[in-house]
Amino acid sequence: MGLMFKILGPIRALRDGRPLRLPGGRPTALLVTLLLHTGAVVPVERLRQELWGGRAPASAVANLRTHASQLRQLLTAPDESPRLHGGHGGYRLRVDPGELDAAEFERLATEGHAARVDGRPDVAAPLFEQALSLWSAAEPPAAYGPTTAAAFDQLRERRAAVRETYAQCRLDLGDPGSHPLLALLRRHLAENPLREPAWALLMIAQCRAGDRAAALRTYRAACRALAGELGVGPGPELTELYAAVRRHDTRLLAGRPAGRTRDRPADPRPVLVPHELPCPTTPFVGRRTELAQLRVALTTVGDTPLTMAVYGMPGAGKSALALRAAAEALDAFPHGQLHLDLGGSVDGTALSPLDVAMRVLRPLRAATPGPDDLAEARARIRSSLFDRRVLLVLDNVADPAQVDGLLPARGGCALLVTSRCPVSDTFTRALRLDPMPPGDGLALLRVTAGDRRVDDEPEAAAAVVALCEGLPLALRTAARRLAECPHWSMARLARLLRDERHRLAETGLRPRLTASYRRLGAAAPVFRRLGDAPAGTVTPELAAALTGAPTEETVRALDQLVAAQLAEPAGPGRYRIGDLVRLYAAELGATEPTGPGSTPVTVADGR
Repeated sequence: MGLMFKILGPIRALRDGRPLRLPGGRPTALLVTLLLHTGAVVPVERLRQELWGGRAPASAVANLRTHASQLRQLLTAPDESPRLHGGHGGYRLRVDPGELDAAEFERLATEGHAARVDGRPDVAAPLFEQALSLWSAAEPPAAYGPTTAAAFDQLRERRAAVRETYAQCRLDLGDPGSHPLLALLRRHLAENPLREPAWALLMIAQCRAGDRAAALRTYRAACRALAGELGVGPGPELTELYAAVRRHDTRLLAGRPAGRTRDRPADPRPVLVPHELPCPTTPFVGRRTELAQLRVALTTVGDTPLTMAVYGMPGAGKSALALRAAAEALDAFPHGQLHLDLGGSVDGTALSPLDVAMRVLRPLRAATPGPDDLAEARARIRSSLFDRRVLLVLDNVADPAQVDGLLPARGGCALLVTSRCPVSDTFTRALRLDPMPPGDGLALLRVTAGDRRVDDEPEAAAAVVALCEGLPLALRTAARRLAECPHWSMARLARLLRDERHRLAETGLRPRLTASYRRLGAAAPVFRRLGDAPAGTVTPELAAALTGAPTEETVRALDQLVAAQLAEPAGPGRYRIGDLVRLYAAELGATEPTGPGSTPVTVADGR
C-alpha cells in the first residue's frame, strides 16, 4: 500500500495502512504546508510565516531544520530515498500519484465532471460519490498560517461545488427525492447556508418526494438565512423556483432546470461550476479602502453586468488586490469563477483576443468555434453566460481589445481585469491603484521579513519602504533578500537599495517596466531621455530640451507615459517620474540610441 497522506479531515499519514505517529504542533503544520505545495520548493520565509506568523523567534530557521529532520526520518522507509528535501532556500516534499487524498479528490471530481459533460450521469455519479467519500466528518484544524488556511477554504469550497453537482447528477438520473439525497443536501446546507443553488436542489428533491409543503418551508428557510447573514433576499432563480412550486409546475417532477419557468427550451448545458481562482502565495496586506470598494462593486451586481478595471503602475499589487476581492465575493457568483493571466505583465507573452476567448470557453464546456473566428467565440461565451452569475478575473490585460465583448447584455456576471493600459469604454468602472502608504508598506515588510527585523531597525525599515516607493512587488522582492541572507541587517539592505546601480535588480521591477516600455511606440525616445532628468518633477520644456523635439510633441509623449503608468501628472504643466522608473529610463538611455541618428520623436495624436 505504501505511504498515504490524508488532509481532508484530521491530518494523518499512513504507511501500509497503519498510522504514523505525527509529532503534532509545528512539525505537522510544516507537513501540511508542504502537502499543499507538493512537488514545489516552498521558500523558508513563507514557511516561517505559516508556522510562526509575525512572531517568529530568532531561532526559527534552526527550528525549521529540526522539524524538517523529524519529518524526513518519519516519512522515509529504510529502502527508499528521502521524501523531504531542502535547506536554506526552501523545502520540497515528494508525493507520488495516489498518495494524497486531496489530489485524489480533485482527480475523481474532474473525471466526474468530464463524464457529466459527455452526457453520462450514470458514470459521473459514482465518481462524485467516491470523491466525496474521501472527506471525513471532521474539519481540518484551523491553527495554520494564512496561505494554508486559504488553501483549506478553497478545498472546502470545491467540496461544496462537487456535492451540488453530484446532487444534480442524481436528479438527472431520476432520483425520486430519496432519503440519502435529502440527507446529503440538508447536511450540506447546514455547513453552507448561503449557497442558493443548494437550496434550489433541496426544493426540487422535496418536490420529487411528493412533499411540496417541505419545499415551500425550505424556501422560507433560505430567505431567513440570506437575510440574516447578508441582508439580501433570494436571487431570481430561487424566486422563480418558489413560484413554480406554488403553481404545481409538473416540470419539477420531470427534472427540468430549477428556476426557469419561462416558455423556452430547457438549457442543454451541463451544470458545471468552475472554481479557478488560484490560492494566494503570499499574505494580503493593507488596501482596506480599495478592497472595500471592489467588494461592494462585486457583491451588488444587478441585471446589468459589471466590467471593472484595476489599473496602476507596474508592481503596484493590482493582481493581489483583484484576487483577494474576488475571493471575498465568491458567494455572489454561484455559477463559477474563471481566472486567466493574459500575459500583459511580461514583454512578448500577451495573449491574442482569440486566444483569450478560446481559453475562457474551455472551463465553460461550450462548443468551440473554428479557428480564427473571434466573433463566434465571443458569441458562444455570451450564450454560455446568459442568465448566470459568473465572475471572470482576467489578469494583466495588455490591451482592452483582449477582453471586448465577453459578457452578455443581461445577467449577473462580472468582468474584473487588472491592467496598466488606460481605461477605455470596455470598462464601466475603474479603480486606480497607487503605491502603498508608508504604514501599509511597513506592514507588508513585517509580513515578508518578520516583525523582529522591522522592530530592531525601524529607521532602516522605513528607508527600505521609501526606496521601494511603496510598491508591493519591490518590497517583497527586496525583503526576500533578507530571507536569503539571514545574517544581513535591515540597514545593509537599505544601503544596497540606495546604490542606484543595484536598486532595479533588488526590486524585481525591470521585466515589468520592460513590458510597458515596449508598448510605448513613438513616445519611447522621450522616455529614454528622461533618465537624464533630475529627480522629482519635469516640465514639457525640460523634456523637450533633453530630446530636441518640439514642445507640443513632447507634451503628447508625456501624456502617453501617463497613460502607460510610467509618469503621473504633478500639477499644471508638470509631470512626476518615480526614481525607479527614472533609473530604468537611464539604463535604456545608456544602451539605446537617443542622439541625432536615433528614431525621431514624432508622437501621433490619440493613444
